[in-house]
Parts: sequence; C-alpha cells; structure tokens
Amino acid sequence: MTEPELLEMFIQERINMLINAFHKNQPEKPDQEKERILQAENFIEHLPNKEKELIEYYIDSFTNLFSLEENFLYQHGFMDGIKILKYIYKL
Repeated sequence: MTEPELLEMFIQERINMLINAFHKNQPEKPDQEKERILQAENFIEHLPNKEKELIEYYIDSFTNLFSLEENFLYQHGFMDGIKILKYIYKL
C-alpha cells in the first residue's frame, strides 16, 4: 500500500467515525419524514427500469460528489492543523 493510499484509508475511516458520532447525536427523524422517505423509495422501486436506473445514477452521482468533497475538506483541514501546529511550535 502506498503512502497516499494509506492516507486516504486513514481519512475515510476517520470520516466514517465522525459521521457515526454525528448521527448518534442527531434527534430521531419524525415519523412523517420517515414515511415520506419510504414513499419515495417505493415510488422509485416501481418505476420502469430505464427511469429507475436514471434516478439511481443521479442519486449515486450526488453521493459520490459529496463523498469526494468530504475527503477533500477533511484532508485539507488535517493539513491546516499541521501547519498551525508548526507555526505554534516556532513561537
């Protein structure tokens, strides 16, 4: 495993830990919101295959984009933290 791959794995694991902690501290979704989500899932499930695949591709594209953004932001936040520590150490 290369150093960039190791760093990527470390970042992804840390992001997953933080997301899990975030969700544990969030209030339970109201029943009305849960019902709307189930209705949307049921609606998509019963679409013709072509339309269903298009919707799933659209959702997957957003999910992938958000995932890439999270990794980018976390990695640069990590590097910013190191820069700050180096600056403080110089003082």
